[in-house]
Amino acid sequence: MPPVSTEQQPVPTQCGVIQMKYILGIDDGGSVTKAALYELDGTLVAARAGQSVPLLSTGRGHTERDSEALWASNVTAIRRVLEEAGASGADVAAVSVTGHGNGLYLVDANGRPTYNAIISTDARAERLIEKWVDDPRFATDILPKTAQSLWAGQPPALLAWLKEHQPEAVKNARWALLASGFVRMRLTGQATANLSDASGTSLLNVKERQYDSAILDYYGISEMEPLLPPVVGSTEVAGRVTEEAAKETGLAAGTPVAGGVFDIASSALASGLVERNQLAVVTGTWSINEYISSTPVVDPDLFMTSIYPTPDSWLITEGSPTSAGAFEWFINNILDPAASLIGAAAPDHGDLYEAVNRVVFDPAMETASVPVFLPFVFGTSKYPTLRGLMSAMDASTGLSHLLRAVYEGIVFSHMDHIQRLERFQALPGEAIFTGGVTNSRQWTQMFADAMQRPLRVVQVKEAGTLGTSMAAAVMIGEYTDITEAAKQMAPSYELFTPDTGKAGLYADRYGSWKNALRTAQGLKTPSSEKEGDRVFA
Repeated sequence: MPPVSTEQQPVPTQCGVIQMKYILGIDDGGSVTKAALYELDGTLVAARAGQSVPLLSTGRGHTERDSEALWASNVTAIRRVLEEAGASGADVAAVSVTGHGNGLYLVDANGRPTYNAIISTDARAERLIEKWVDDPRFATDILPKTAQSLWAGQPPALLAWLKEHQPEAVKNARWALLASGFVRMRLTGQATANLSDASGTSLLNVKERQYDSAILDYYGISEMEPLLPPVVGSTEVAGRVTEEAAKETGLAAGTPVAGGVFDIASSALASGLVERNQLAVVTGTWSINEYISSTPVVDPDLFMTSIYPTPDSWLITEGSPTSAGAFEWFINNILDPAASLIGAAAPDHGDLYEAVNRVVFDPAMETASVPVFLPFVFGTSKYPTLRGLMSAMDASTGLSHLLRAVYEGIVFSHMDHIQRLERFQALPGEAIFTGGVTNSRQWTQMFADAMQRPLRVVQVKEAGTLGTSMAAAVMIGEYTDITEAAKQMAPSYELFTPDTGKAGLYADRYGSWKNALRTAQGLKTPSSEKEGDRVFA
């Protein structure tokens, strides 16, 4: 397949000028679908979510969901946001979709699923990953092309696992899509993968910007190359809304749909990340910690190098499913069932979050003996043999201590990733900070205090929808490129400054967290790291 084109032309209209008012951004995350309407300058008009699509656990390590239910959630979110804005489909100039990276959505030629959607937190293929990474050819032949670590929730591992365990699902499939690609296909009838998304799948030769048969052969899935969709640029036209999709969603048939942006890049764009070597932290289902580089970084200890939508840019990323999603796990799997066990109604989550914050940030918690929480409940590629762990509990430990440990453990997991990034590039100064944690000012301040780094907290409710909307704005000719769009459309921010008086507290607790991690791995603390763990900025 030839490399993807990066030349863009404005989308023509009947009168030659875009007359419609809004851009529609859609974000299909790991748990919820959100749709938002923006004016062409990035002003948010309305944002709504679709109905929740529950995760399905069909086996040990399996995380799936019903693809048709996901599409229904998209339809609901689109209709809701149009209604809230008092707009019609004719008011929408363009659509752009982002979604959780990786995972796998197998569909037939009409975009109908042949197997449940598999989410990026899935761990069923871990043994395949161990086999591939242990093969010396991975370091010499594959890593230099893909520029990222292998992990079980990526398409190659899932395709290889399905080939062995669910061959009919593969046999009946026409396309192997990502989350955003699935939604684009239901909107346009065309199968695509955007370059930004595809570059994070371990399927693409990122330097050549195309699929590579030698990579597929290494995974033992070379016969599945026809399932891989064409790759389009983020700001290219990936298709147009079909008559069928128009009837379902209320959009106008023929509305152009952009290639869109990988969710980790979308959040970074929404925060205005266009400068080289500035740290950006995203606190969602995944802990995402990243910076832009002018050259790709290829290293076996790095999580991922992917293609950033700004010109001549690479997004260098350390991440794992250990951020706010681990807190949601604790709420959904521990606190809610505890309430139902005694016959009490589960509290409204908005009220529950406020109550948890009051407990966690009680001043007594800063001097209390708090357990250590390793937030690997969904696994992590860096420590593939580890799972979630709560340690250092004693007879005085109560629920308030456990909740505090969850908050701190998520912070420390981010810090661990940032430490790894700084092995490749010093990242001084303030960090851009977005994601679910920003809904709690106290938790955000905890991040600043623990990292001893100012945080530029972007005032945006839906970073994913805004970042991918920038690609659509470029597609229709409103901006010359993504860099200009990000500078013009990015929202304002608030700066959180660290409390230097808490540096020692969090240095000690982070040191305990690191020691617990090493103990869980059966390792001793290297003498070279004993002091280095206290340096965060």
